[in-house]
Amino acid sequence: MKKTILLLLAILLIVPSAFTQKIVLGTVDYSYKVIGEGADQMAGMMPNKMVIKYGKNGLSSKMEGGMMAASMGKTVVNGETGDVFMIKESEKVLYVMSKEEIKAEADKVGETDVKSFDDTKTIMGYKCKKYTQSITMQGQTVEQTLWATDELKTPDYESEAFRGMAGQGGLNFDIDGFPMLIEIGLPMANLTLQLEVSNIDFGKIPAKEFEKPKGYTEKPFSEMSPF
Repeated sequence: MKKTILLLLAILLIVPSAFTQKIVLGTVDYSYKVIGEGADQMAGMMPNKMVIKYGKNGLSSKMEGGMMAASMGKTVVNGETGDVFMIKESEKVLYVMSKEEIKAEADKVGETDVKSFDDTKTIMGYKCKKYTQSITMQGQTVEQTLWATDELKTPDYESEAFRGMAGQGGLNFDIDGFPMLIEIGLPMANLTLQLEVSNIDFGKIPAKEFEKPKGYTEKPFSEMSPF
């Protein structure tokens, strides 16, 4: 599940576009839904939503609700300082990626085989186009479908810190737009995880959101466990 969460963040970090679009600077809520056999039992563990805060040169991601939310913490990428870390509030611990880890993960980000389709659907008033991709992580193939609107785009994050976190997810989506719906197959459980945008707030995010909180113990990112 840790890899799945990082994969989702990677999708939301690197979605470049060649069009003139409204840049998403603010807060985006993604609601969670699990579909398939045994979905009811799995749903009780999953967060209610994922909250992404996009700053001009910083990004944070936090799960809310459900049994898993407290253990997952908040992931932060600070493009100004080059820091990538996860905040575990319950432990008062920061799990920090080293510069070497960031570089190694950034080097993993490369070209990907993304397929586009003519299928469209409207989500929150935005017309979205369908994209698919299959990737292999730890010997398992994960099928993914994105529905993205070309009316919006993420900020142009170019710092190696952002590429490092994207590398943790194992992919780079070269799509024209902003993902409004993400569907990820979970092969081991025969389930599909859906994340759909439920709210977008274009209010400015203060720089403090992407800074390390004071009074926390710092540990290597490699020691972090989501459970």
